[in-house]
Amino acid sequence: MKEIIYDFSRSKARNPQHAQFATDALAAIPQDVAEARGFAAQRTAFAAAVANELECFQPDKGYLETSEIVAADQARDKLFLFYKQIIQAYADYQPDADKQKAGSTLAFAFREAGDVPRLDYASETSTLTDLVEKLRQEPYVAALAAIGLADAPDELEAANTAFNTIYLKRSAAERDRAQSWSMKTLRPVTDDAFNALAKAINALYAVNEMVTDDADVRTALGKVIDDVNAILIRLKKTIGQSTSGTPSDGSSTGTDPEPTPEPEPGGDEGEGGSPL
Repeated sequence: MKEIIYDFSRSKARNPQHAQFATDALAAIPQDVAEARGFAAQRTAFAAAVANELECFQPDKGYLETSEIVAADQARDKLFLFYKQIIQAYADYQPDADKQKAGSTLAFAFREAGDVPRLDYASETSTLTDLVEKLRQEPYVAALAAIGLADAPDELEAANTAFNTIYLKRSAAERDRAQSWSMKTLRPVTDDAFNALAKAINALYAVNEMVTDDADVRTALGKVIDDVNAILIRLKKTIGQSTSGTPSDGSSTGTDPEPTPEPEPGGDEGEGGSPL
């Protein structure tokens, strides 16, 4: 009698292998067949477990917003450099004495801020916040007005706030995910859900063979069993090849490190704005 041969350990599969197995197994068990043959609840539970595992295995699809962060950081970098260079031009080349003095005054504040675009993200946010606060005090308010840059503090603040909003959102997502999910905890959940689903399909097929003898049920469930077993056989072979020796890619079996977000560009500690 046909049955899904589910009762073997999948713990030695590497994370990519396990994620692929779960994806393929779910695809081999159509939703419409599950609903028609009475195992929709088990398939739904398995589908939810697979979705959680894939989101953990592929974090960039779940919560990372790296491109947004880089774009927002570059926007504030460019704005800072724009004002810094204009102000320095006034300090160096403005023929009007009053405007030249205003430029020199403001240039001092920007020099004090340092090489802002090369700071790590958090330090840059703090530095720009301090600079904006300083520019809203005298003698800088009058100096900005003298050279037509009175809006500079507001614009710098807006760009800095826009970046920090995205950054804090990502940080919160990373924290929540780190607290709740890991491949080590999610893989057993996926396996348990798959086993429960396989048992349900096997039981329904057995009842039909021994009692109901419905040809349509035999065909529908038989195809599911054959398709899933083909996936399981492939997984067994893959695990066997991986555990027969050192994997060709050098990764270990069953204990792959948790996927980590791509490093943030710039800075000595992996954070910070990209050089323009």
